[in-house]
Amino acid sequence: MKHLSILLLLLLSQLSATAQDHEATMYFLDGTEVTGFATLKFVKESFYGIPKDKVSFRVTTDDEPDLWDSETISKVVFHDFGTPKTFEFIPVVYIDGTQDSLFEVIATGEVNLYAEAVGVWDVKEDDIKSPEPKHLRVKRKGEKEFAALGNKKKIATYFNQCPGVLEGLEDNTFSNKTIPDIVEYYNEKCGSSKAK
Repeated sequence: MKHLSILLLLLLSQLSATAQDHEATMYFLDGTEVTGFATLKFVKESFYGIPKDKVSFRVTTDDEPDLWDSETISKVVFHDFGTPKTFEFIPVVYIDGTQDSLFEVIATGEVNLYAEAVGVWDVKEDDIKSPEPKHLRVKRKGEKEFAALGNKKKIATYFNQCPGVLEGLEDNTFSNKTIPDIVEYYNEKCGSSKAK
C-alpha cells in the first residue's frame, strides 16, 4: 500500500509538471516577445468577482511558471494545436467598469470574430475546444464594444449593408449558430474593400 501511495504521488507530480507544456510565444506590450510553454488560467480574486484571465508561462519545462496579465502582455500564440491559436487581451465593458479579458482570435478582416477564452479553454484537459455560439463575439475595426448577435434580427441589423447575409438569414442558410460562416462571407463579399 505504501508503494502505491508513492507511485500515485510521483504520477501526480509528473502530471502537474507537464500541464503547461503547450509551446507558445508571449507578446509584451513593449513589442518584445519570448517563446516557451504556456497555458491559460482564470483566477477569481473574490467570491463575487469576475475571474481575471491570466497566462501561466515558463521559458523551459524545468522553470516554475509565472502568471502574466494585460498589464504587461498583449497576447499569447500557441503553436502545438495543429494551427497557431492566438489569444488577445481585449477590454470588455461591464456594469462596474472595464476589464481586459482573453479572447481567441477566430477570424480577422473588416469584422473580427473572437471566442471568449473561458468558453474555449478546457481547464481540466488543458486543451482548446470548439466554441459554442454563446461564446462568440464580433467587432468591427474601430468599435469599442462587441456586438450582440444572439438572434437573426440582431445579426441582420449588424450586417445590414450585406445583401448576401440578409438573404442567407431569410432562407435559413445563416443563423446565430453560423456566426463564423457569416463573418467569413461578409469579409469576403461585403467588406468596404469589396464594396468599391
